[in-house]
Amino acid sequence: MSFDFKEEGLIRKIRLEEELLKELDSQLHAHLLRDGMNGLTFCHRWLLLGFQREFEHSDAIRLFEILSSHHLELNSLEAESARHSERMTHFQREEGKIRPELPSTNNDYTFELFICAAILLEKKQLLLKCADEVELIQFTNGLQGALNLDRVLERAEQAFFNYCNKSVMDCFKKLCTEPKKKGFFSFKLMDLFS
Repeated sequence: MSFDFKEEGLIRKIRLEEELLKELDSQLHAHLLRDGMNGLTFCHRWLLLGFQREFEHSDAIRLFEILSSHHLELNSLEAESARHSERMTHFQREEGKIRPELPSTNNDYTFELFICAAILLEKKQLLLKCADEVELIQFTNGLQGALNLDRVLERAEQAFFNYCNKSVMDCFKKLCTEPKKKGFFSFKLMDLFS
């Protein structure tokens, strides 16, 4: 956690948030990263303070506990264990043949980045009306104590699952589009049934 308070740690988080927002909503991403908007630096306080000013005090404490528990973390031990188990199952199914790694999720996307994205997506229409950095700062100051944690958590969880689902679907698409080696016999059998 201490790395997040260093300049390079926070810059890295903002870059990751930019990448995640691009995945989730390319229109909003393009708007916020155009000239004069200064990217997502207005999210600095959110990420640095763990959204402590955006929610009522009791909700902010609850959110802190959720984020501290590593709920829905792509880089958690549970997630890595699940990925390892899937790789081993695949390895056994392929009878020990080693295949190149399939596309995977970005494990650097922490749940707090999905929380941040959920807020941005919930307020998308207001953000699209912002024309410069000053309006963005006024927008963020207007959010103090005004967000509904349950709605934000629901949206963040949905974005998280959609991202994971898209990653899995990308893996299946890669598997399905890999060229299949056809033996002479199986090729002839397939011709009979087509």
